[in-house]
Amino acid sequence: MTWTCEQVLRDIKLHDLDCDPRVFHVLFVALTEPESDIAREVRRLEANGTALTSRDLEFLYDAYINSGIEPGHHMSVVQSSQARTSSISTSANTAMDLSKHLATCAQAQSEKTPLCDTVLRINSELQENLTNITAQAEVLEAELRAYQAELFTDALTGVPNRRFLEAELPARLSVADLSLHIALIDVDHFKQINDLHGHVLGDYAIRIVANLIQNHLRPQDVLCRYGGEEFCILFYNTDAAVCLEMLETIRTDVARRTIYHSRTGKSFGPLTVSAGLARTQPGDDFEAAVQRADELMYQSKTSGRNRISS
Repeated sequence: MTWTCEQVLRDIKLHDLDCDPRVFHVLFVALTEPESDIAREVRRLEANGTALTSRDLEFLYDAYINSGIEPGHHMSVVQSSQARTSSISTSANTAMDLSKHLATCAQAQSEKTPLCDTVLRINSELQENLTNITAQAEVLEAELRAYQAELFTDALTGVPNRRFLEAELPARLSVADLSLHIALIDVDHFKQINDLHGHVLGDYAIRIVANLIQNHLRPQDVLCRYGGEEFCILFYNTDAAVCLEMLETIRTDVARRTIYHSRTGKSFGPLTVSAGLARTQPGDDFEAAVQRADELMYQSKTSGRNRISS
């Protein structure tokens, strides 16, 4: 245990990382559990030829350690709760309609009896309770939508996050006869941007790139932030030529932009991105599907960057 902790501290010093408990935790898991998802992600980042950063490791901490529960389970629980809440609202509205009908019938009686008076009084209380149930159900539905958005949305860019991707992709892979292409896009030399211009401008650049990518996608395509400066696109029901055309449009659009931050007055550019595009295969799980695109993205990196491999 002592040797392991000392090795983690050496790695922190070697990569000039923050001595943060989250960073330490991720490196400790990567070292002691070499077959874990965290270890594979750390090796993937190292293989890309870019230095590890504290932000990369904090992102892994949030994605794998702090999340606690499998993303698919999160999604299932939220969707199940939404369905049950919707069912409560529907039942309450149906009961309200029946209650109003009962009141109408009671009021239409030519002879007013104590029974009619009792029915009308109880019915009034019932409608009040049903109105309250409906209102509470609507509040709960709104809270569930907000929770789902917070859980599956990247706070920096506003696009779906990696947790969403880890729930969405396996569900899509289980659908028979679904044509699905995966693209991984990485901002080139991003560490230099942070080192030279600071994290504020680096974050701003990430938001700009996310917006540019989103602007060129179709409604059925899904953009997710996969890592620090990496994005993943799920292309549904289309062929590789169409995907490549969209990726090339994205690449050229990003490359002609100069990033200017009005609050700091700083600017730099142009940015470039490297991408890999792969089609999923029968029997793929999440790791296999993404790994294929990741290897092609790495090919773009080693071939000079600012290009697409497929």
